[in-house]
Amino acid sequence: MKQILPGILRLQVVDCSLLPPNVSLKSKANLPISVLADTTEISFVGSPKCEYNIKNDNNSTSEKTILEFLTDEYFPFDEQNVAFIISCASGKSYLIGARESPFPVVNVKEIIGPPSGDSAGFQVEVSWVSIKSLIPLIL
Repeated sequence: MKQILPGILRLQVVDCSLLPPNVSLKSKANLPISVLADTTEISFVGSPKCEYNIKNDNNSTSEKTILEFLTDEYFPFDEQNVAFIISCASGKSYLIGARESPFPVVNVKEIIGPPSGDSAGFQVEVSWVSIKSLIPLIL
């Protein structure tokens, strides 16, 4: 099953070591999760895209979440263990990442616009596989 989050209004990044322990397991058990740590706002250009897939594998399920966005600012978080907080137009917020490994994989590509006037920037793709990879938050 594949689902896409519509209307992402805000992106934030937080160090994984500042997250509460076992957020994936707690979310799978429908326990409320909140992040009480300092976050860094990420500016983005256009509309970010977030989709997640649920796979049944050998009597268990695993989820994979992919977040993609463009930013016109330097993105220094590609070599750190960071998690992402997504806030949607519906008023709901979600966490991608956990305190424990495996951590989200962040790939950053520098892009250069054509001479016709498109700006240069960075294309960021975040992917994370876990038993629960798109964790609803209480803010």
